[in-house]
Amino acid sequence: MIDPSWYTQLTLEDDAYDVTEEVTFEGDYIFQLMGQQVVMQVEFIQAIDNEEEIEHLTAPSIEQQQIWEHYIEHSEYIQQHVLQIVFEHYQKIEERYRQAWQIDPQDPATIQERDQSIPYITQPEQLKAYITLQGFLIKETSAEATYYLNFHCTWDTEHGLGVKVVDHQPVHVSTFYTAYDID
Repeated sequence: MIDPSWYTQLTLEDDAYDVTEEVTFEGDYIFQLMGQQVVMQVEFIQAIDNEEEIEHLTAPSIEQQQIWEHYIEHSEYIQQHVLQIVFEHYQKIEERYRQAWQIDPQDPATIQERDQSIPYITQPEQLKAYITLQGFLIKETSAEATYYLNFHCTWDTEHGLGVKVVDHQPVHVSTFYTAYDID
């Protein structure tokens, strides 16, 4: 169970209101996941109608809190499904990334470096060594519980990895930012 005071310790980022008409509660959350300590940046995004509403915001919405708490309570189970969908995605993109890697035939270290960054993976569990959960983002709630998990991954350190989750089931994998573009 999450200590309710954690929500009040989040930072309210309202500087972007003029441009996006959204505000964000954000902060770091530390927990154990799959045997590792994870420090994850958490963002709760809320749409507001006017700037005066900002003064009355003290925490994410109740719906956002419930979705977040469900994720934390069931994160081990959810992450198993996330690993499976990321594995399926990786199987589709691996060869393309390997071909794009610049190999110097005179330097065998470049092949080894490529193989460490874009490994041959045959089981979803192997991905744990190559991805790191970094973020959780939940926009204003809808009929479905929708949120995004953001990962650092060794094969695309610039764009990362994003997973869209609906009703606690991963439904789409892409790079860190483009996963949000499918709404």
